[in-house]
Amino acid sequence: MNNFLLKIKKNIKKYLVIFGSAAVILVGALHIYNEPQYLEIDFLDVGQGDASLIKTPGGQVILIDGGPDNRILRRLGESLPFYERRIDYVVLSHYHEDHLTGLIEILKRYKVKNLIYSIDSPASPALTELLGVAQTRAVSISPLRERLKIVYADDCFMDILNPSILGIKKDDNNSLAARLDCAGRRFLFTGDNSAAAEKALVASGWGIAATVFKAAHHGSNSANSELFLIAVNPRLMVFSVGADNRFGHPSQKVLDRAAELGIEIKRTDQLGTIKVLSR
Repeated sequence: MNNFLLKIKKNIKKYLVIFGSAAVILVGALHIYNEPQYLEIDFLDVGQGDASLIKTPGGQVILIDGGPDNRILRRLGESLPFYERRIDYVVLSHYHEDHLTGLIEILKRYKVKNLIYSIDSPASPALTELLGVAQTRAVSISPLRERLKIVYADDCFMDILNPSILGIKKDDNNSLAARLDCAGRRFLFTGDNSAAAEKALVASGWGIAATVFKAAHHGSNSANSELFLIAVNPRLMVFSVGADNRFGHPSQKVLDRAAELGIEIKRTDQLGTIKVLSR
């Protein structure tokens, strides 16, 4: 009997040591995630749509657009730890469903603190539903009329511009432009803005030069003009597109234009989610 009890005690001690070690590892992992030492941008593979996830060195999580459907949930699950249910900022570039629809379920399932969208967005059933969910979930809603700068750290901020203040003609593709300047790298996101909006951005002096540029309008030839690409001068151009999409995105003319300018090209329809890390 004494030997039996002694064996039980030894086993209990062994399991406590194992459990304690696992707890230490988990706490360590949580600490590492909450205070990452690098910048990570994930251009999520959401098919024919846009969704970009940003994780700053200070631990902030930002999502720009949400793709056309709930595929975004799987992609976030692949890019964020299972215990991370917080998103500090959601930025909706414009109201088209291939950028907006996935955000509705995101707001329902994640703790989103802030939602930023263009005040010029026309009413649509999807946008109405998104704003309704945001109100129900106590998300801070910021309809952007002009410009907003969000500072995450001394060397990390996002500058968001509504191109309507540049006097461009109203267009359903007009989108918020966002420039992330963080950890010594610059990233530019311009939604579906057309060549006319690009020309206005170049002339504005806003500062569009970037290391990485997410191709506008999924690589359509109605955007990504030579004038704009020369001004941005990116090393890498990421195309968020669905395989064999009916729009013919990305345009071969745009791909050739980028190649002629010496810009590296990566596509989600060929590579899946594209991760860019900066340490």
